[in-house]
Amino acid sequence: MDRLVQAIVLVEDLRAARAKMEGLGFTVEEGGRHPGRGTANLIISFGVQYLELLAVIDAHAARSSPQGRPVLAALSRRGPGLARWTVEPDDIDATARRLDLVVERRERRRPDGTTVRWRAVGIDQAWKEPWRCAYMSWDDPALHPAHRHFAHPNGATGFARLDVTVPDEQAAVDWLGGAVPTTVNLRTASGSGTAVGPAFLDVWTPAGDVRFDS
Repeated sequence: MDRLVQAIVLVEDLRAARAKMEGLGFTVEEGGRHPGRGTANLIISFGVQYLELLAVIDAHAARSSPQGRPVLAALSRRGPGLARWTVEPDDIDATARRLDLVVERRERRRPDGTTVRWRAVGIDQAWKEPWRCAYMSWDDPALHPAHRHFAHPNGATGFARLDVTVPDEQAAVDWLGGAVPTTVNLRTASGSGTAVGPAFLDVWTPAGDVRFDS
């Protein structure tokens, strides 16, 4: 079954975001830069899922990049906060055929010089309409961001619940291939002015969930 693997929180400053997350008891790893996109990230890994803190570090490069512009647009439209979610499918090629989309090749360079590569489907659609998940599959399981698990001082073990506001529940289920991943809760927008997309993410800790809002 397809799995919820990633949630993205947009931040304005990676250093400040790291300090905040460490203050909440999370172990934070520097993820690195996305070449040519003007963005960089921090990773909070839980073994099977991970939280990505994503920032624009070079606005000019982001504006010049097809992959960077959607991040700038999301920041302009929604501001910092929970912004996007990703599912890891069993077969990303089959997912691409089902959605009639292409499989994109993407990569990120870690600070140690290692290049992490993955294949993706629907990322542009997910940025534009964030009620839709993106789909990602990593080339090397040893470099999977979620698998770089570190113990967290607060005891966090992963996502407890992701609520996503959708314009139409059946359309969302269809985008997901007919099954909603475990821990994902779809809720229909209450009116035409209601923002759609990930509404909140709860991360489980022994002392209670830590919530990230949109």
